[in-house]
Amino acid sequence: MSDSCKKYVDSEYKLLKDKLNDIESKIRSYNIELKTIDNNIKKFNKEKDWTEDVFHSVTSLKENSNVTIKTFQNRKTDLLQLISDLSTEKQIVTEKIEMLNNILQEDVSDNVSHETLNINQNDSVKLIDIIEMDRQRISRDIHDSVVQNLTALIHKQEFIYQIADKDINRGKLEINNSINLIKDSINELRNIIYQLRPMSIDDLGFKNALTHMLDKFDRESDNVIYDYSINYNDDITINSTITISILRIINELNSNAIKYSGCTNIYVNVELDMKNNCIIVNFKDDGCGFDFENILYDRDKHSGFGMAMLKERVSLLKGTIQYSNNNGSQFLINIPVW
Repeated sequence: MSDSCKKYVDSEYKLLKDKLNDIESKIRSYNIELKTIDNNIKKFNKEKDWTEDVFHSVTSLKENSNVTIKTFQNRKTDLLQLISDLSTEKQIVTEKIEMLNNILQEDVSDNVSHETLNINQNDSVKLIDIIEMDRQRISRDIHDSVVQNLTALIHKQEFIYQIADKDINRGKLEINNSINLIKDSINELRNIIYQLRPMSIDDLGFKNALTHMLDKFDRESDNVIYDYSINYNDDITINSTITISILRIINELNSNAIKYSGCTNIYVNVELDMKNNCIIVNFKDDGCGFDFENILYDRDKHSGFGMAMLKERVSLLKGTIQYSNNNGSQFLINIPVW
């Protein structure tokens, strides 16, 4: 493993260990509070009389003298949900720590070759670069959308405060505009979160998640007509890293076509080729096309990022890309799955 890759893996390992400690600390704290609540509910049911001492024994529920058992029961429900969510997160973090620890141990012992790990030094550098570029994109997306909206929202609130007593109708109008800004920010954050992890693939399976994504494209693009077909059986087990990567690849192709090609029609076909053990993605648009082979990523101008990411993702998956520019752009991408 290269020094830069080892440094990155070691850093991620330490961050995950800290996160695991934090999760475990929260779970312990919530369990203590849960036990305290259970004890006080028992006392309440037994005595039917709340005392000041019992009331103040539950630090997170210090309210006035009208505290009822319902309050404790609601808090108990919330705590159980928090503990359940944290337990799930703990399992995920633990698995990641184990994976990174195995990588570090294999590197130290040097008993496993790069061929066995199915990754060489060049792939390691590509992996780090693609992660860093993705982080830059997320940072830029948040800054250009959510942060800008929230900044505008602050100015609107200051303006509303100044005119509230003088022009109530204008104040109501600005409040309505603020609500729209908040809704836009929420939608932007949801899209960014979806980019980080398309959760629907965990719940729906690859085919339904892909259908959901393409339907979403269709709803959000007023000037583009989508035609798509999917030939895939979710009963067939494929590594989730591959299926998620394919979703990201199609998302990037669609985003590039919408932003730059000026197309009015997009066709997407995804099929599992059992004979050749691969998934084939056929993506076409009727836009202006571009020079795919010579496009470069410019960090300063933020141009060429999407296609650079696309090439790296396909390369890391040991896949191939065929591009043609004939009355638009067409991508034929093969990703091996076994």
